[in-house]
Amino acid sequence: MDNYSKAELNELLHKSTDVKVISDALLYATFNIDDVDWIEDYCLSLLNCDNDDISGLAITCLGHVARIHSKINKEKVIPVLMSKKSNHNLIGRIEDAMDDINMFATD
Repeated sequence: MDNYSKAELNELLHKSTDVKVISDALLYATFNIDDVDWIEDYCLSLLNCDNDDISGLAITCLGHVARIHSKINKEKVIPVLMSKKSNHNLIGRIEDAMDDINMFATD
């Protein structure tokens, strides 16, 4: 994947319906953008996606954010993750993300 700015990533997020494009953009943002608040919002915006693969990847990426940056906005992120526990397709990813958040996020 090429280098992308936040504006370009937003464009991909909001205009694409291609799961691979959205997934690649999300992974790129998670591992290459240093703005934790922006990445959190990016991930959280995908949690209501009808596609469980995208929602699940967004959950996993929230765990990566906590691990990579040693911080995450727990007051914002954790309630949203907990609200998704009724989706049995996402529960394993939620538990993994929560483990990463609890282990690595020091804020």
